Amino acid sequence: MAVSRKPLDVDNYSALDGGTGLEVPGYYRRTNLDDIINNFMVAYVGDGKVLTKVPRYEVAFFAQRAVQEFSYDVFHSEKSIEVQLGPTLRMSLPSDYVNYIDISYTDSQGIQRTVLPSNVTRATQGIAQDQDYKYLYDNSGNVVYAETSETIDRFKNRELGGIKKNALDYYNGYFHDDDSMYFNARYGATPEFQNVNGSFILDLDAGQIHFSSAFSQDTIVTLSYVSDGLGDNGDFTNVYVPKLAEEAVYSTILYNLSKIRPSAGGVAALYKKEASAKTRNAKIRLSNMKTAEMTNTFRNKAKWIKH
Repeated sequence: MAVSRKPLDVDNYSALDGGTGLEVPGYYRRTNLDDIINNFMVAYVGDGKVLTKVPRYEVAFFAQRAVQEFSYDVFHSEKSIEVQLGPTLRMSLPSDYVNYIDISYTDSQGIQRTVLPSNVTRATQGIAQDQDYKYLYDNSGNVVYAETSETIDRFKNRELGGIKKNALDYYNGYFHDDDSMYFNARYGATPEFQNVNGSFILDLDAGQIHFSSAFSQDTIVTLSYVSDGLGDNGDFTNVYVPKLAEEAVYSTILYNLSKIRPSAGGVAALYKKEASAKTRNAKIRLSNMKTAEMTNTFRNKAKWIKH
């Protein structure tokens, strides 16, 4: 069962905030998965209750599935990591990566500028070849792959074949300078090549993100990504669920357990509707819409634009 805590108790704040505990501010907005499983077993399983006999491991399975599915579009459980690029201009994906939300770099003013994926280059895997351009094979007869991709190397290389900058690089990088012949005269330009923030290639097989030559060593890059929320599922006390969606998790577990039991099959459709409604409510609660912020957005929409 969940342990009752005093939100303003000194034991519930870390030493950084003058407390004596290990908790950080804001912890009370979440509950861990272990408490959810225990609460479900007490409230829904037993004689005279909705489910009579359900093992705890089965509840734990569907609880993890609920957290995993909810993490994608209900919990908004995105994570962000910041790294400093090395000379290879690449970063490794975190182990709990599912999909990226945004990739940006931090400029000298501390502003994060969005980096877009390249649509003209993709991740490739080069095959190792000998001097006669024949494929190389290992002792088992399998093709040997090169350590690096020549396409990606050229994508990241500033000076290739002695060419410092070609006309396209100059056009993309210096159009905003008033002493440039292209200043204020980029008519019919392709939007993809108007972005001076650079681009990246996502290589999911290698678990790497490669950045273009617009970046340099020591550039600060931030990756915001979606996790399945189960990175620490070895200990359910480290898997957290927002309290605004706690009831939706209970309903989802109940529906999944009832639909596979003949004794509860007659009410499975009702539980499905209840789970769907509470999931929708959780999305609304966690959407975090603020009236003042929406008002400012609508004010911006009221501007007159001359054509």
